[in-house]
Amino acid sequence: MKRRAAPVALAALAFTGTAAAQSESAATDTGGEVEEVSVRGGRAANFESTASERDSARELTDAASLVEPMPGVHVRRLGADDAFTTLSVRGSASTEVAVLLAGVPLTGGADPSLDLSSLPLWPGAVAHVHRSFAPASLGPGSLGGTLVLDPPRANAPVGTDVWAGVGSFGEARLRMGDVRDLGGGGRVATGLSASRADDDFTYLDPGTETFVRRSNAGHAAVDGLASWWLPVAWSRVAPGALTVTVLLQDRRQQLPGTVLGPTPLAFLESDRELASAELTGALGRGTWLARGWGRREGLDLHDVDESAAVGPTRADQTIVGTGGAVGWKGRPAEGVRLEATVDGSGERFAPGLVEGAPPPPGATRASAGAGIDADWRATHEAMLAASGRVDGWADASSDGTRSGEVRPTGHVGGELALDAVTFDVHGGATARPPSFVELYGDRGAFLSNPSLLPESAWTIDAGARSARRIGPFRFAAEVAGFATWAHDLITFVPQGAFGRERATNVGQARLAGLEADLRASAGPAEVRAAYTGLLSENDDASACEPVAGTCIHPQLPGRPANDFVGDALLHAGPAVLRAGVDAITGMVVDAAGSIRVPPRVLASAGARVDVVQGVRLALDVRNLFDVRTGTYAGALGPVRYPIGDSYDYPLPGRSFLVTARFTERSTR
Repeated sequence: MKRRAAPVALAALAFTGTAAAQSESAATDTGGEVEEVSVRGGRAANFESTASERDSARELTDAASLVEPMPGVHVRRLGADDAFTTLSVRGSASTEVAVLLAGVPLTGGADPSLDLSSLPLWPGAVAHVHRSFAPASLGPGSLGGTLVLDPPRANAPVGTDVWAGVGSFGEARLRMGDVRDLGGGGRVATGLSASRADDDFTYLDPGTETFVRRSNAGHAAVDGLASWWLPVAWSRVAPGALTVTVLLQDRRQQLPGTVLGPTPLAFLESDRELASAELTGALGRGTWLARGWGRREGLDLHDVDESAAVGPTRADQTIVGTGGAVGWKGRPAEGVRLEATVDGSGERFAPGLVEGAPPPPGATRASAGAGIDADWRATHEAMLAASGRVDGWADASSDGTRSGEVRPTGHVGGELALDAVTFDVHGGATARPPSFVELYGDRGAFLSNPSLLPESAWTIDAGARSARRIGPFRFAAEVAGFATWAHDLITFVPQGAFGRERATNVGQARLAGLEADLRASAGPAEVRAAYTGLLSENDDASACEPVAGTCIHPQLPGRPANDFVGDALLHAGPAVLRAGVDAITGMVVDAAGSIRVPPRVLASAGARVDVVQGVRLALDVRNLFDVRTGTYAGALGPVRYPIGDSYDYPLPGRSFLVTARFTERSTR
């Protein structure tokens, strides 16, 4: 088999949904009002962050930029906004983060890592990130957090919202949202998003020490969402509702490769379709629920024989999943809330035409589980919560290999509300089953290992939050600390002399960190800030580096020790001025922890003005001082290299985005 430059594998194989599994599993050798801040509400069950498209301090370009300012969250981009983008929560790998939209899981055995740049963004979009622990009602848990995207809400105010923007690198974006009455109490909400960009920014070529233009990095995408809400009268005393959500996506993504191995002709065509239907009704002291869903993804990779990328020159594949759940939620007793769920799903990965490499095996996964979420208001000040699931799965590959297991997960938590401060604490176990590429390989660069065990971890966290108003000064703040002990981490280990790798349970790791989220305002001034501090350690025996008789364990790669996002806003009549900063420090790029990424501090600025009622114009400038290079400590001295979240994938310099927004609300 033809051997091609390995650094380009991440971009060239991203179409399989396993690119981040290959790179990040290896890495785990291991102005809104202050009352709307995400720290509002109960935290007895878990720590959760919420972000709204309408409440963002910055002009948003994609779903990744919506969640980027959250505490505990690190967004990893392999280029401009539209390049392959993954999500890490509290130091997790992207394969360990579950993603759901309208109750439909977008991650699974066939696609353990989701490209966030492929997700649509529509007016009023809301994202929730459950840090570490998630409600059992969402389905099978994850090792490293859960991202939930809400579909357009049919019960939102009737009206139309249109957002459009143009900017640097040939950027053009459009988002539209609309809510309408259907009569008889029914509602329909629709969302449309479309974007295109060349993303042909310049970067420092490390070979020539000159700035060159990055080519073949553009994209074009269109997405449509619709959600219907219809009342159902089961009886006079048992009302219910039917909610149906449909998503259609189509995208063409160019794959530029790395700075050392560019792929000027590679591109990926993809489409995604999903539908969910949820029926509810009254039962006893609560509500019963029945949900069904289906999802299909088609991907088609095109490249040329002389490409620098690893893998096939042509490949197409299909991922199909379907599932459902039934449950009940309500208040069976005074002060007690309970939600019980039984769910199941099936997933199939079907490779099609493959040229330039052996075809990967097809695979299926059948899973079933049951879960309970409960909380008890013991006193006015104290609340206790618990969540637990039992999940079983069975996998099968077209080459005859099979695997499966049943595993429980769960956590407990508590909340104590005092006059000025509320305290929360949680602890429990999480797990993730191995993906198809880890179990069965791809008959190319990755060998099979059907005996893999699921990854698992024990996590504890604790925090305090407060929201106060003292004269003109208002603030809402949350501070939380966490610690995770991970076991049986899945990592790819080199096998033989041909560059092949096999997924193996060899890793153990410890992660600990601090999260802080703050909003404060006084008069026309407002500040929003989020900080995550992370300590990570690869505790596997093979990673031990003896120094003066002491075993030194390296830091886990790809995880910044410090991640800060902050914005200062000044409200002046109909205008808002913004100054922001994004800082990342203390990150390494290799498993040995020897290659340190230089600290990166990027400034941004923006301005918005409401020209007339319902019409807003805005300007956003990112990377204000055009920072494009950093200095690495090379073996022979300092080395200047392009800045980036991942080695050999540069980030763009200064960019501009001009937007206009039109909002019309019904007066009925």
